[in-house]
Amino acid sequence: MSVPAWVTRNKETPSNIVSLIKTAKVNGCWIFHERHQRFYTPEEFEENWDKVVQSDGKVNNFKEFKIVNPMYAVRLCARWVDIANQRQQEVLKKLEGYNGEFKKKA
Repeated sequence: MSVPAWVTRNKETPSNIVSLIKTAKVNGCWIFHERHQRFYTPEEFEENWDKVVQSDGKVNNFKEFKIVNPMYAVRLCARWVDIANQRQQEVLKKLEGYNGEFKKKA
């Protein structure tokens, strides 16, 4: 039987990180890094926490991570796509009224 990585790394992994990973696993959730807008499965976060969590005494970004339902991720990504499409439509509308020529430099 394979021992989960968080058990063997428990001594070097801060307790708040272990708790976050365990809570996400038990509830079938993901971990969302709000500032970077990135979703991690508990397993991905377990493998990468030391690269994304910063805690050097002065700076601690642990509050940037929250546990979310995977459907939240799907809905949020759909909203991001809607916003990107809206911005693209605004640019295309500006382009329609723009009268300029694009020529290759000789």
